[in-house]
Amino acid sequence: MHADRARPLPALIAEASLALAVRSRPADGARLGGDLHDAVLTPTGPRLILGDVRGHGPAAYPLAAAVLAAFRDIAATEEDLVRLARALDARLRPHLGEEDFVTLLIADLLPDEIRLVNCGHPPPLRIDHRLARLAPPQPSPPLGLDPEPQVQRAKVLPHQRLLLHTDGLTDARAADGTFFPLDRRARAALRAPTLDQALDRLLDLLHRHTGDAVPADDLTLMLLQPAADTDLPPL
Repeated sequence: MHADRARPLPALIAEASLALAVRSRPADGARLGGDLHDAVLTPTGPRLILGDVRGHGPAAYPLAAAVLAAFRDIAATEEDLVRLARALDARLRPHLGEEDFVTLLIADLLPDEIRLVNCGHPPPLRIDHRLARLAPPQPSPPLGLDPEPQVQRAKVLPHQRLLLHTDGLTDARAADGTFFPLDRRARAALRAPTLDQALDRLLDLLHRHTGDAVPADDLTLMLLQPAADTDLPPL
């Protein structure tokens, strides 16, 4: 399985001396889904968003589009990540149904670190000699459920990578009901020579795990690495 390559994010990512690869695949073979991602340029550098609307496929797309519209409107001028998350929550409220919510990651890409806010989203994975989950300091509810995120700071060294993903990865099941494991095989895939190869190999592993079943959930993967050194040490 090879997910459709997402439209290229703005070239501004290169200003943070980071390389980036993205894959996005809506559920059920649809063209539109409830995952969202984008980037804007702020005074301190590029800012990424990755989100996942409750539900999947075309029915979830209008809410995902509303989140993106709000992000594009205010993300370039709001300096504080926590205030930005709260502002997005306030903008989103009129669009929410009774049971709607949106999990969200926002990341500021600075020269010496990455700053994150996490509103109920799967934590990023730092890829090195092991896969390390970068869980937030305090869990926060998603947008629509009164989020209270905190800023999280993380280092990604030149020999490391960072995977941001939606739960279409970790919630994917095999025929016997087992979830997709983030094990040594996933780590080996994510350490492929290039970022594009890494995501393609991870998706191949995912396909082998789930078989030929039509994907039941949207999936988005964003893989980052400091651009100064894209060659990883041997496994």
